[in-house]
Amino acid sequence: MKKRTIIIGALLFIVVFYFTYTGKTYQLKDVIKVDEANVTRIEIDTDGGKRVVDDKKNMKEIVHSLSKVDVKKSKERDPKYDQAYWVKIVENGKDAYGLTIYDDDYIKAFNFEDKKQATYKIVKDQKIDVKKLFSTK
Repeated sequence: MKKRTIIIGALLFIVVFYFTYTGKTYQLKDVIKVDEANVTRIEIDTDGGKRVVDDKKNMKEIVHSLSKVDVKKSKERDPKYDQAYWVKIVENGKDAYGLTIYDDDYIKAFNFEDKKQATYKIVKDQKIDVKKLFSTK
């Protein structure tokens, strides 16, 4: 009886830990550590063209909007998408982060300093108007 109780307790702990870990939601600012004051350029590349943002006000608006996006870690390697946006954030003249935003479903974040990449799913009730935010006009 004691052995059975220990096994049930261990399985319950594993299940609770699994759902807690996989269900954790982050804000993108917790995942990519960008200091708005140090951002010197943002490069946005889409099928519609390339845009370089070097105006402080526009850079701050883009970084601020992205930082508030709620995401969850994902194991998706090749997300399906209609439109992708490649965003490079440059801090103090050095490449800091590369973000690939797939529609408004997934974000792949690449850290140029430690050469690590992770994929995140954008929480469904969270919408980014990426076309407006990254318009190449």
